[in-house]
Amino acid sequence: MKQPIKPIALLLASSALAQPSVLAENLSSADNTSITPDAMASLEQMTVYGTSNPLPVLDYPGQVSVVDKDEIELHNPSSISDLLRDVPGLEFSGGPRRTGETPSIRGRGGENVLILLDGARQSFISAHDGRFFVDPELIRKAEVVKGPASALYGSGAVGGVLAFESIKAKDFLNKNETMGFRVRAGYQNANQEHVYSVTGYTLTENADILASINVRQSGDIALASDVDLPSDDDLYSGLFKLTYRVNDELSLNGSWQRFSNTAIEPNNGQGVVIADGDNTLNVEKDISSDTVRLGAHYQPANQSWIDLSLTTYQTDSEVEEFDISLPRTTTRKIETNGVSVRNVSQFSFEQSDVQFTVGADWFRDEQTGKDDNTQSGLRGGVPNAQASFTGLFAQLELNVNEPMGLPGELLVVPGVRYDRFETKTFDLSVEDIEDSAMSPRLAASYAPNHWLRVFASYAEAFRAPSVNELYLDGVHFSLPHPTLFDPQNGQFVFINNNFIANPDLKPERSDTVEVGFSIDLNDIFTDGDIWQNKVSYYKSDIEDLIDLQVDFAFDPGCFSVPFLPCTAGTSSSANVESASIDGVELESRYENQHVAINLTYSSIDGTNLSDGSDLGTLTPDRLNVDLRYKLQSLQLELGTRLQLAKAFERNTYDSETDSLVLSESRSGYGVVDIYASWQMESVDGLYLTLGVDNLFDRQYERVFEGVTEVGRNAKVSLAWTANF
Repeated sequence: MKQPIKPIALLLASSALAQPSVLAENLSSADNTSITPDAMASLEQMTVYGTSNPLPVLDYPGQVSVVDKDEIELHNPSSISDLLRDVPGLEFSGGPRRTGETPSIRGRGGENVLILLDGARQSFISAHDGRFFVDPELIRKAEVVKGPASALYGSGAVGGVLAFESIKAKDFLNKNETMGFRVRAGYQNANQEHVYSVTGYTLTENADILASINVRQSGDIALASDVDLPSDDDLYSGLFKLTYRVNDELSLNGSWQRFSNTAIEPNNGQGVVIADGDNTLNVEKDISSDTVRLGAHYQPANQSWIDLSLTTYQTDSEVEEFDISLPRTTTRKIETNGVSVRNVSQFSFEQSDVQFTVGADWFRDEQTGKDDNTQSGLRGGVPNAQASFTGLFAQLELNVNEPMGLPGELLVVPGVRYDRFETKTFDLSVEDIEDSAMSPRLAASYAPNHWLRVFASYAEAFRAPSVNELYLDGVHFSLPHPTLFDPQNGQFVFINNNFIANPDLKPERSDTVEVGFSIDLNDIFTDGDIWQNKVSYYKSDIEDLIDLQVDFAFDPGCFSVPFLPCTAGTSSSANVESASIDGVELESRYENQHVAINLTYSSIDGTNLSDGSDLGTLTPDRLNVDLRYKLQSLQLELGTRLQLAKAFERNTYDSETDSLVLSESRSGYGVVDIYASWQMESVDGLYLTLGVDNLFDRQYERVFEGVTEVGRNAKVSLAWTANF
């Protein structure tokens, strides 16, 4: 049966100190029992990645959202965007295909969002492919840290962090159970998707071992506009994970996660082209990713000064595309190697408790691109290059009771990180680029009583230019010549818009201020109920923002004999002098024995201060409501989710008229989902989930992609767990 996380286990975990990916291995208990009304009042959602040490979400001086295993299973997600759909401030672009999904946090996307899988960086980024090489079936917990986190994680965390933790044996076992297995089958009709998984696990005194295999197969995606978007996926994923306790002081852990997907779709995974009957507009993609991770955790008994964690990892991600119409095979591969070490010391003096974290990180990304249709074998637009980063950081967490005689407690979290980075290309004759950056952060929260906490933070962050932004060359896109027609082939001559490298790009820097408060009440309407709220306002001032600028213009030679040479302009990355992004986020949660209500709201505005145009991955103001009713006697939950969004407009700057013009407009919308889950008493360990997304088949667009979202989607899942 599905196991709830016991509140006492979470409270005990808050006193443990470890590296995030190691710590997350210890955040659930093997003793899982029903939550009583008294225990419900003490239920705390915990963040690990917000400060790298466990902390209640409501105490964290900023915004972080946590989605746990129970929530994941209840909504039966097919993709990462499904899993994190209601997180405020988080958006997914790239269209309905899972192979094109790219995240943005608070309007910052691409290189500004750091993705971690069991602590290992996931660095794959391309122009039109997605960033996620993990199946939701293998995820036990997801955290979204919103706002700049460079003081802990360095470059790539300007917008925030998406951190995923994979499943382990303790997630499936009750007290006194030592082994078992779980099988699951599911289906959804919007893309005729079938999913099957088998998971085996064992838990001994010294070891936690799990192995899982997952298969997901799907076809074309039925959109609400009654159009089928070409998409044919055969996805296979697997996980092997081991934690071994050598003794009371030392534990070792390791994992290997494999993701493989064969997809038939346009070479642009975010494209909306509808293929013709013979499918010649589609290509065959072989997508693969392997993440291997090894770690150790050492904490001597009765020693509060040493709590040492070490993590090493390697991630290899590759997308190979075969175009039968040419024929042509192209590849993009990114290999990431990294190591992270950190130590946490804890001590107390007078009325204060202190946690002091110091650490170092090193990682290197190396990209290679190949094209069997070029003489050199190199792929245009995919520079062969590498980037290396070395970082040193320190953070203090000071918790003071009755500060300066005032009631309550004060939490102060200062931190700073120094990064040194080097970027080099193997294709262009340009010098290697070396630079460094400091990233300080100061955050604090004050709780004058047990139910109210106010917080504020100031953070400076940076992002180094990526190898793609620095060294891009080759063709960006092709289109028909404006005047020249080729009668022999019966078509227009095609011309190119070409990428231009810009090795002079400056690092992007930002200053962010955030203020907010949280309210935590219980025993309001019934014994043991809880009502938790957190709201904040943030504002980021950005200098030298890195932006891809497309100068689309035909050469004068395109319109006079012999009509060649002719190009359609150029594309290159450039620094925007200054920009500003601000917004509001709210999360509210009420729960008692029978009812649970989750509400989230977000609003984002971004402006290019040099010309007044809108900037960033902006979205309309959105409100999400999740309401469920629990029939405990039947072990049944019934629920509905609502998405409500305002109309949205984007303005861009027109240099010819020296004014702002409307470039994008979307209507507001409201979407309704329904769902249910049932733990069957007649068959021990059998768990059924049912749901219908977009119940009324509403046509709407969350972000501008040129297509509507998925239409009505009915889904079902049946899982059986047998433990011994």
